[in-house]
Amino acid sequence: MTLLRPPAIVKGDTIGVVSPSYAPKSGWLQRGVRALERAGFPVVLDPEIDRPPRFTRAEDKRRADSLMGMWVNPQVKAVIASTGGYGAVRLLPHLDPSVFQNNPKSLVGYSDITALHLWLMRRANLRSFHGPTVDDLIPSMRDPTMASLITALTTPCPTAKIGRELSRGVVAGRATGRLVGGNLSLVQQTIGTSYQVDMDGAILFIEETRDPMSVVDERLVHLRAAGLLEQVAGIVFGQLSLDRSEEDEFEDFLLDLISDLDVPVLMDFPAGHENPNLTIPFGTEIELTVEESRGWITYREDALCPVAAAEPQ
Repeated sequence: MTLLRPPAIVKGDTIGVVSPSYAPKSGWLQRGVRALERAGFPVVLDPEIDRPPRFTRAEDKRRADSLMGMWVNPQVKAVIASTGGYGAVRLLPHLDPSVFQNNPKSLVGYSDITALHLWLMRRANLRSFHGPTVDDLIPSMRDPTMASLITALTTPCPTAKIGRELSRGVVAGRATGRLVGGNLSLVQQTIGTSYQVDMDGAILFIEETRDPMSVVDERLVHLRAAGLLEQVAGIVFGQLSLDRSEEDEFEDFLLDLISDLDVPVLMDFPAGHENPNLTIPFGTEIELTVEESRGWITYREDALCPVAAAEPQ
């Protein structure tokens, strides 16, 4: 099934900011708001954006209603999470897929927001973007994280070789497929749910933070045991944020685990919990190119509808 394309945004369009996970730190949030406004995009904040989450079902429903309220606001043309943390997965039982299907908009975020990305693709048939949260942004278009975000939200099919300068080739090759994935722990948690990650012919992107190598290995072993890794056309490892002194050992058992898949593998792609955190299009067909020492991804189709050709509702 072809996933819905949200409309591209243009300068002057309003961006909504929500907190489906933790509440952001005020100073970092305001810095990110200034960055978006300087780039030409007015910002609307969820009225309760800084309310600390309480993990009860009543609180889950309230936060889900806040997200859907922002989504149906006709003034808001795209939505960015304020920060990550924990809690987005608790919203999912309270979300109505038709709200998102009938009002396609771009959602941007990473880490805990992975739960929403995967749910949107499987339950609402909508593309989204793995990229920075508002508290990551700084007011400078020279910053690669900020520049990548604005390009992704305004350009239906960017032509750049994304990640070419920083990524490292591990298994050479070329593959095309729909980009899926996100934070590894959240990807793993979808197994057995109604929004289980669809890896059939996909390019799998995964990133992780702070976990020891054994935990990362355990999660990959689970994906393999569930029969999912064998389905992918290629693998992109983003910023794993592991102890770099263990890098060689990590790659040894990582490559051993996936060596028989016969797919291209890219390491150190600049997306995840470090800087830069480039914005990439989930649910969109891309091409993965891996050479002996470097690699990159490129769009193979539009991720967005051009403004004049937004899909009718």
